[in-house]
Amino acid sequence: MKQLLLWAGILVLALQPAIGQTADKAPKEKGKKGGSVAEQIEKLSDEGREAALKGDVSFLESNTTDDYTAIGGMGNVMSKSDAVQMRKSGDVKYSAIDVSDKKVRVYGNTAVLTATADLKGTVKDKDISGKYRIGQVWVKQGGKWKIAHMQSTKVQEGS
Repeated sequence: MKQLLLWAGILVLALQPAIGQTADKAPKEKGKKGGSVAEQIEKLSDEGREAALKGDVSFLESNTTDDYTAIGGMGNVMSKSDAVQMRKSGDVKYSAIDVSDKKVRVYGNTAVLTATADLKGTVKDKDISGKYRIGQVWVKQGGKWKIAHMQSTKVQEGS
């Protein structure tokens, strides 16, 4: 059971910034840099996805809030330091993260991103591939968009 919870936590780690492909466009609320807020979130999401595929921890270190939390598919909770350490260990490897049904909704200095992600990967050589529904809460801190919260849920067959 502990190993299953670990895998669920690592999946959250993989998918938290990984929602970065096509998206329904949110209202064109302008940000100060690089287009609308939704476009900024999408760009950061793309960068996070690439970092997850490469096993790079720098995105997590600089683009999550200090009090970041993630909830995995089994209900386990992870902090920012947990997420960074899990990626640093190299136990998790991803060969693909394909995202669809992405939507960004903006509420002032907060944005909510939802999506579906098809993941191919392993944790300690065990397959964790599957389809997941993802939710992220982004907040603007010190003029920069950061992920404050992430939740992933594995889609059951027939859903």
